[in-house]
Amino acid sequence: MKNCKKIDLSGKDLRDFDFSDVNFQRANLSNVNLSKTIIKNCDFTCANFKNSNLENADFKGVNLRGANFTDANLKNVNFKGADLSGAILHNANLNGANLSEAYMRGADIRGVNFENVNLKDTIIKLIFDGDYKRTNKLI
Repeated sequence: MKNCKKIDLSGKDLRDFDFSDVNFQRANLSNVNLSKTIIKNCDFTCANFKNSNLENADFKGVNLRGANFTDANLKNVNFKGADLSGAILHNANLNGANLSEAYMRGADIRGVNFENVNLKDTIIKLIFDGDYKRTNKLI
């Protein structure tokens, strides 16, 4: 796995890229355009995606534990089977996203748009929407 820990790619246009086997732990990806990007076998633990555009990106099965998606555009993103434990999704736009089979324990979902989101078989526990709630449902 290529090591890009703590790399600063803030403000870059990385759309249409294909990333495979990269360690992006604690990477700064704020204000980045990752639309239509394919991500395979990458680790984004505690990565910062604040204000980024990830529309139509494919994060299937990716580790996103503790990642910060505050104010990010996650429209139509494929998070199928992804680990979003402790992720900060504050004010993120998830319209049309696929969260099927994703794991969301302790995620911050304040102000999130869950319109048309696929939540089939998503594991949702102890979410934060202003208060922590033990739940298996978002709505």
